[in-house]
Amino acid sequence: MKSRLYLLVFSLLLNALGNAVAITTNLGANPWTAAGQGLAATFDISLGTALVSFGVFVLLLNSLLAREINFRRIIGNFLFMFPFSYLVDWIVTCLNDSFLLTSNLYVKLIFNLLAITTIAIAVAMYQQANLILHPNDELMFTLRFKYTHGNATKAQLIAYMLPLSILVLAFYINDQWFGVGIGLVGSLFLQGPIVDLTHKIFFIKKLK
Repeated sequence: MKSRLYLLVFSLLLNALGNAVAITTNLGANPWTAAGQGLAATFDISLGTALVSFGVFVLLLNSLLAREINFRRIIGNFLFMFPFSYLVDWIVTCLNDSFLLTSNLYVKLIFNLLAITTIAIAVAMYQQANLILHPNDELMFTLRFKYTHGNATKAQLIAYMLPLSILVLAFYINDQWFGVGIGLVGSLFLQGPIVDLTHKIFFIKKLK
């Protein structure tokens, strides 16, 4: 149990760092985080508050799709969502004075791709810990096992329709794209394979 808890905490920190770096490079972020950027700009709220608000909406959607209210899962979602959301916001603020803002395109591109890879590895870590999940991950699992007959790829693509729709709406309102770029494309097509590869290479044995 202790090793799983350590892995969860480390993966949450790693995930927040990866998302914050991707945002700071301004070359595209994970679709969920990009949607948070769009919501933050549209409603003039902080990124952390936007991510929490979006997470609460997804949490409610999960309960509706699962046709049940699982309080243990909901509490776990909140325990993950709150620190993660505001940690991303805080790290982005810290990085506003970093070299990433003034670096050339090639340096930003390298860090953006590293960030997207880091996020995927972090996701594999907290999936392996199997203690609590973010509502966004719960949505994918709900779709996978209740609506797509176990097809993870199809479930992920369906789940991504939600943040992508938010991005389009935010563009319509603000006449500006948020979090759209190579990082977003990389997340769409590379996150799944990287998560699977991480499980195969590093997590052969079950944690206790």
